[in-house]
Amino acid sequence: MNTATPGRAMIAVAAVAAMMLSGCGTHDEPAKPEQVPVESLVGQTVDQVERNLPPASTMVSYDLSKPVTGAKARYGTGHDQGTHADWIVVAACANTKDVKDDTRLAAGVLHKDAYADGIARKAKDHAFDHYLAECK
Repeated sequence: MNTATPGRAMIAVAAVAAMMLSGCGTHDEPAKPEQVPVESLVGQTVDQVERNLPPASTMVSYDLSKPVTGAKARYGTGHDQGTHADWIVVAACANTKDVKDDTRLAAGVLHKDAYADGIARKAKDHAFDHYLAECK
């Protein structure tokens, strides 16, 4: 003889549904990392960009001083180049749209002394992308 009442059955169904909706179980999806669009790297320092690249990603940097400001290129020359925190990304292109996707990144950089408001605006408008072969 079945002693369950319709009210108890509804409570049991509601409890099971609540457990399923609350995330109880072993098949939870892992949290997806926040997307980082390649174009969001413009305005960051080389140091910031390098620290946030996934381990399988690569980055090549080009000093755009000569074409952008007329100054002599000095990034990577050892002649008063400063640290990666002294260089600002003014152009960025990659084989992916999201930096978290094991990107091969190309970055055009300027020393922070040359990174004025006008340069920053142009960089955000992609005015310097054409200097990088990877952007074509």
